[in-house]
Amino acid sequence: MFGLRAVLVLVLMIWITASAGVQAQQIVRLGIEHYDDGEDRYEVSLLKLALEHSGEDAVLEVISLGDTTQERVLIEFEQGRSNFDVFYSGGSPEREQRFEQIDIPLSRGLLGHRIFVTRKDQLYRLAQIKSLDEFRDYAVIGSGFGWPDTDIFRAAGFKVLPAEWKNIWRMLSVGRTNVFNLGVHEAHAERANFDAIYPKLTVDNNLLVKYRFGFFFYVQKDNRALADLIERGLERAYETGAFMQLFERHPRIQRALDHIRQNDLTVLEIPNPYLSDRHRAIPDRYWHDVK
Repeated sequence: MFGLRAVLVLVLMIWITASAGVQAQQIVRLGIEHYDDGEDRYEVSLLKLALEHSGEDAVLEVISLGDTTQERVLIEFEQGRSNFDVFYSGGSPEREQRFEQIDIPLSRGLLGHRIFVTRKDQLYRLAQIKSLDEFRDYAVIGSGFGWPDTDIFRAAGFKVLPAEWKNIWRMLSVGRTNVFNLGVHEAHAERANFDAIYPKLTVDNNLLVKYRFGFFFYVQKDNRALADLIERGLERAYETGAFMQLFERHPRIQRALDHIRQNDLTVLEIPNPYLSDRHRAIPDRYWHDVK
């Protein structure tokens, strides 16, 4: 009888231990707009890397948000009606106030290096542009609702037509705009996703507009514990070299760096008047230096 009781106690202890292990595992849900390249997306790989280096038992689940506008996604997120825990977007003082921002730029500032999807019949005109004034006179820029880039280009004197994601491509294809601004690490992959629908669109290899601008992970204001976990993981990934290894080897980043190295780009700089003191204070080691 004593032997049976000991066995039952042992089984119970094993069950409790196993249950505690399952309960201790944290599931972190990342919301993704325009979810087309799945777990191969750079930001997905980077958050996985952060969780692996966080020292916690945390796993990633990706939530597709479809074509909902970014601002609608952020409103739902802010008000606690979303089905995800983490979002990423370009930084702004407003977003610093609304959410808990992890102050490590995900693409090392490549988001602020904008290149342009255009129609193939416009390439000759873009190749002739050598100054900011010339580009400002020519460009009608397609951009997203709620994107900080939309305001940055407008502040620099550009004509910008914001729209929902799929409509930006349609507007460009029918001539309502003549360029669509995207980060240098985004443009080629995003254009390829629409190749079958809009075969006359391509990526311009002549111009790059540069401004200081970071991409960040955001969590809800009352979720500082998750923010600390992600920040700790990113910092440890930097310390071990794993962050830079992912940055340099990921196909999207490789394509972006090749675009900069292999093309004789006319680089045009504009200010980002929406940089906060917090954004400016991010150490230089977290930014990629593109000459």
